[in-house]
Amino acid sequence: MLKTKIDTNIFLVDHNLELTRAISNSIDNPERYNILSFTSGEKFIAYLSGIKFSKNDIYIVFLGYKYFDEGNNTLMNGVEILESTKLINKNIEVVMLTGEDEGSYGSYVMKSGAYMFIPKNENIHLRINNIIMGIISQKRLIQKRRNLKTALKILIGYIMLVTIIWVIYRIFYYDF
Repeated sequence: MLKTKIDTNIFLVDHNLELTRAISNSIDNPERYNILSFTSGEKFIAYLSGIKFSKNDIYIVFLGYKYFDEGNNTLMNGVEILESTKLINKNIEVVMLTGEDEGSYGSYVMKSGAYMFIPKNENIHLRINNIIMGIISQKRLIQKRRNLKTALKILIGYIMLVTIIWVIYRIFYYDF
């Protein structure tokens, strides 16, 4: 049996390791995805900067807002990470995870390119699985449309070529 290539990459970026572990453990069929966790935007952006992106792969980021280092110093926030992510690759879908006091950032993150924002509450695990399935369905539909357009262009080119050859034949080689 052939092993299928894993083409969906899920990144969990949040300072709370327990939350990222819980989310990772609650993702349905985790063997179907490449799942990586990061505790800071700096580490995540450094990793993203080194990736060679494939046009057919799917990239989904679940991103928290606040980050602190061991000295309790503020690091890149979620909006800065979102903006940096979109600069690296605009096709990465970023879902913002908001805490109780972070809901006011919603409209700004949507304008900055976030796919969606969801609260960190008891429904987060169900919502994340639904979002993953929705994004994958949407991206695969876009890929199928792109492949259909390419196939139609090839077919039209072939028909035009045959027509041109037929016209040339009729002009030069056909006895009147």
